[in-house]
Parts: sequence; structure tokens; C-alpha cells
Amino acid sequence: MDFTQQAVDNLVRQFSSALDFYRELVQNSIDAGSSAVEIWLDFVPDAGEGPEGVIEIHVDDFGEGMSEAIIDGQLTTLFSSSKEDDLTKIGKFGIGFVSVFAIGPRGVLVHTGRDGEYWEVFFDADRSFFKAPLEQAVEGTQITLFLAGDRARYTELVAASRLTLDHWCRHSEAEISFEDRASQAGGLELINRPFAVEGACVTNEEREGTQIVLAYSRTPVWGFYNKGLALAVTRVRSDLIPDRFAHISFRIKSRYLEHTLSRETVMRDANYDKAMALVAEAAAGPLRAALVAAIVELVERASGGRSWGAGERARYFELVGYLGGEGAAALAECEQRPLLLGLDGRSHSLASMARAAARHGRVFIADEASPVIDRLLAQGTPVYLVAAAAEHRGEGLAEGYDPVAQVIASYLSASVGVERVVDRLRSAVTRESSAGAWTRAAELLARPEQVLVGVDVVDEAAPQQLLAAADAVLRRGLPAPTLLGRAWRRVVGTSKAVGYDKLVAARLQGGPRGRMPLFVVGARVSPLMALPVETTVVGSQRPEAAVNVDHRHFRALLELAELDVELAGYCLARSLMLAQGEDEGLVSPPTGG
Repeated sequence: MDFTQQAVDNLVRQFSSALDFYRELVQNSIDAGSSAVEIWLDFVPDAGEGPEGVIEIHVDDFGEGMSEAIIDGQLTTLFSSSKEDDLTKIGKFGIGFVSVFAIGPRGVLVHTGRDGEYWEVFFDADRSFFKAPLEQAVEGTQITLFLAGDRARYTELVAASRLTLDHWCRHSEAEISFEDRASQAGGLELINRPFAVEGACVTNEEREGTQIVLAYSRTPVWGFYNKGLALAVTRVRSDLIPDRFAHISFRIKSRYLEHTLSRETVMRDANYDKAMALVAEAAAGPLRAALVAAIVELVERASGGRSWGAGERARYFELVGYLGGEGAAALAECEQRPLLLGLDGRSHSLASMARAAARHGRVFIADEASPVIDRLLAQGTPVYLVAAAAEHRGEGLAEGYDPVAQVIASYLSASVGVERVVDRLRSAVTRESSAGAWTRAAELLARPEQVLVGVDVVDEAAPQQLLAAADAVLRRGLPAPTLLGRAWRRVVGTSKAVGYDKLVAARLQGGPRGRMPLFVVGARVSPLMALPVETTVVGSQRPEAAVNVDHRHFRALLELAELDVELAGYCLARSLMLAQGEDEGLVSPPTGG
């Protein structure tokens, strides 16, 4: 076997499917300027009653056609192509026609004409050929493959041809028609489909020489096209698809994209990088804007008194899940938009949620109303709607957290986009610890029934006196207690105003935990308040605290207060601040007197 024959054999074997020749021939037709390609199959039975016959596959176009010079220089000569460096053409290697031999035809007939000359070229099974002039005129190029087979094989080829053409040519800029002429049920079919993707928030972007369609999807598809013909279409992640698009479907049609010699993927060159940059720009711009707008529309519909149906509720959680996958910077960009829905039907932004978290030290979430939640809402504490366990699928979500909870935790843990009022909250959830910032932020989220306790205010003189002393230390600092003398006064001076708007003596009742804490905090003292967490902080709008008079530490300080109420107040103030991870402005007394 000579080198040329071996090269042809290698090229024939490179195609993953024998029917990929459809893509190659349609590509050549488009390059020849044809606005339409007609593909039709027919079956011609052999003489006699046997099932065998000849299967004909026709691919006809109406393009420029070929002259004798083109036939000799390109059709019958490997790697001779005038398409190189021509961005109006798709093919680059002059080997598309070779693909017809992958299916093993008995023969291939080509009729073509150009500039007043018309030719017939016939290729035998061994790829030898003869050329002869035609007397009748031919418009464009007509290619016919002759295959041996029976009716069963013909039926299989018809079905497989439809699938192949749909995969590679469904978005072709030329009109592609298909017809089964050997079947009574056959008829002319149009292969072309709109250039689109399925999913949420479908967006269409156009640049010079490039069109991009995108949508959010749980099962994305990614497609690369030139002149509408597929270069690569996949649903399987690879290094061709950046992680950024794990939940984004896209199709990009660009004259700059090229296939590789093997035809199995896209050429990874500067043009590919340019194309992917355009896709990323469209995803971060108009697609994300459409996502945020869709979420806001749903929230405003519900907050305006128009209740959701089951479909709208499911769509809300799906869209919020996609937003969570956009990253912390994206959340910061839309932090003022009403993206969250309260159980009272009110809308909330991420920024207002963070301010409430700073006041309450908690973010309350629930999937439905309850008597406890009704009491919370009545006292002005927001509770945000999240999905029930059966309502979210968990794709891309941390275990145990629904999409809304993940967005809230991601926003609170981020080091960007948080307003000044929650700077301390951000510091609390991002400081170094054994748990990551996201985990610490997630610990702020709680379902009301899991963390709330009943609060009964106590009106007793001794506790009130101790709390007044502690409040004075927290607010403005005090001169050193006389017990420790002038030395401590010089060290302490006056402390920065920190602490709570009000300290109230109370007894804590019920709650989900066996041991009651030293105190609970809230926007104001109320019959229902939250257990504190390590990351509870004091925002610029200081909360109120109900101090547990039955706590053994408080009882010990009551005994100390009988000797020195100022020292006992200092100790209580420091205990309150240490319990929430703050000790700013409070200085320990020296060990000496």
C-alpha cells in the first residue's frame, strides 16, 4: 500500500461515526455558498424477489459547484484546499469529501458544474475514479452514495441519518431538508431548529461574527458551532468547559471557531479563548441580570399579596440555587435587591438580612409558619422562607442546606459587599478557627423551634443593681473601684461605649437545650428570644439582653455585689462580652493592689 492510500485510510478511520460524512458534505455546501442542502434516501430493490437492493444516499446543494480545475486540484487531491486563512469558510483541510468512504459505499457519483462546464466524477469502492464531461447542465453539486443492503438496513440508515443530521446540522445557516423516498410514510422534513438552549433565564447575545445563547440548567449542554454546524456538542464536563459553567448551558456560534483535524472537538487556540471570554462575559452580565430580575419578580409577586403556586415556589428555590452558584462577588452586586421572602410575606434584601443578623445574632429560617414563628414576626424579628427537605434536590449544595440558606451563609461569610453596619458580624464569621468562614456563617442560621427560649422579666432590686453597674461599664467605663485604689483607675481610664441598649433581669424557660445560657439577645427583650451563639455580635444598633438570674455565674456575682457592686458589675460586663467573642474597651485590673 502506498503512502497516499495509507493516508486516505487513516483519514477515513478518524471519524467516530460512519455517518459523520453528512456534516462534512453540508459543510462543503455551505462553503460553496449554498443556501439550502437537500438530503434524501431511496431504496432500489434488486431484480427478483430477494430482500437485497441498492441504498442511495443523495446530498444535493445549489452552491458554486466545481470546475475541472477544482476537481483536479481539490476533490481528487488530498490536502489541497483554497480555504486556508479564509474566515468565511468552515473547512480548512480539504479532506471533507474523504469521509464518504467511511460507510463503505460500492460507489460515489458526483455531478457538478461551474462557469458553463459540467462534470461527472465516479469513485469506485477502491477509491479509484474516472471523470467525464456532462452534456446537461447541473446547478451546484449533487453527490450520491450507493450502498449494498436490504430493507432493514435501509430503515436503520434512515433513522440514524435523522439523528446524525439533527446533532450536527440542526442550527445550520443553510436550510437542511431530509426525505425518505422509499417509504409511504416519508415526507419532506426540515432539520433546522432555532439556535437556542433549554433552561431558566434564556439569554441571547450577539457580537460581530458571534452569537451566544445561555441558560441556567441542572443538566447543561455545551455546543460550539461555525455557520451553525456543530464543531463539538457535549453534556460531559471536560477541560473544554470551565467550572464556571457547571450549571449554565450555552451554545456559541462563531466564525472564529474551528474544529481539529480529527473533527472531534474545537481547536484550542486564541480564537477559542476569545470566544470563551465572550461566553463568560455574557454569563456574568445579561444572564445573571436576568436571573436576579426573575427572582425579584417572584418575591415581589408574593410580597404584593399574590400567593405562589407550587410551580412558582419550586422555581424560586431553583433560581436562588443558581444565584448561590454565582459566587460571593455576584451576591454583593445584588445585595440591595429584594431576593428573600419572609414568612410574613414581606420582601428582604441580603443587606437588610445582614443588618437583622447583626441585631439579633441569628438568622431565622423556616419552610412554613408556626405559632412560634408568628410570635417572632409579631415582635419584629424576620423569618426567611427556605425550602422543605423534599423541595430541593441538592445539586451543588452543601449537605443539609437548601438554596436560600446557602445564599445567606455565603453572603455573610464573604469579605466583600457587606455594609458597615455588619462589619463586626463579618469579622466574627471570618476570623480564624477550626471551622471555615462559610461554616461559621451557616451556624448563625437556625429554625426558631431549635433555638428559642421563653423569657420572664424579673423585677428584683439586687439583680437590677448589678445589671445597672454592668451596663455602666459597657456604655462608658467607670473609675476604678475603691477596693483596688488609684492604680487601677489610671490603667482603666474610661472604656469605649460598647454593649447593649438595655440589660434586663429575667428567668429563662423551656428551650430545646437542657442548660440555659447566661443571657439571650434580641432587637428588644420579649417573651421569645434566641439562644446566643459564639458569633453573636453587637451591631451599630445595639440589641437588648435578658440576663439569666438563675445562672450560677450570675448568682456568684450577686454575692460579690454585696461587697463591691462596681467590681461585680465589671465582672458581669466582661462575662457578657467574652461570651460573644468581644472584649473591646474592657481592661482587666492589675494583680497588685
